[in-house]
Amino acid sequence: MNTLAAMKKIVLLACVTLPLSLFGQGGLPDKPYIYVEGKAEIEKPADMVTLLFDVVARNPDQAKANQEVQAKATKILALLNDKNIARSDIIAADLKSEPEFEIEETSRKKGKILRYSVTRRFEVRVHNLEAFPKLVDELIGIPGTEFTSITGTLTKEKEVEDEIWRNALTNAREQAEKTAKAMGVTIDSVFAISPKPFAQIRGDIFGSDYAAATERAYVTGPPEYLLGPMTVSQSVHVIYLILPAK
Repeated sequence: MNTLAAMKKIVLLACVTLPLSLFGQGGLPDKPYIYVEGKAEIEKPADMVTLLFDVVARNPDQAKANQEVQAKATKILALLNDKNIARSDIIAADLKSEPEFEIEETSRKKGKILRYSVTRRFEVRVHNLEAFPKLVDELIGIPGTEFTSITGTLTKEKEVEDEIWRNALTNAREQAEKTAKAMGVTIDSVFAISPKPFAQIRGDIFGSDYAAATERAYVTGPPEYLLGPMTVSQSVHVIYLILPAK
């Protein structure tokens, strides 16, 4: 069986806290401030995989192609049920039917219809990491099953997102306090917090040329069936107002 690899990206969404005066003053406060970028990273073992595959049937008769693909889909659903895969972990709502044409050598125009291809897409979340390799083999053993990816991921993504965001904020505060101490000033208050650079936020709202590349959190896992640790990264941009040290 061919080796299957996957990469999954998770965008961590967070609230953007910005005073209205920020944009009226070129994007910066009118008081002394420190601008820092906090970063954090968490490594977690993958505890779930997502299987993405299509079941396809081809036949000159479109109705028969549909009957064939539905019969295969029923067989797959029965297999998943036997493997104790919950219906809530299965998405199989998509259906696509399209004709396949004869290729004419002397013309770029489509020739006559040779057959119809009917496809149902499956997305299956598997929590039993020890059992999923055999499940993949059994699914591929069903004629017409075409795999797209096997993606390692985390069951409690939201909890990890919240944790990494808090860690990034803590890192930003630590950096700001070290900088303030070295400058002989103290932190007064938080002026703005954002997962994006503030120049980009201004660009997103006003369409200016200040927009910069967004730094987004991501989760990656190694290829093949050897699911390694998932690395989750997050950046946070913070502006702290400062005061002279007392």
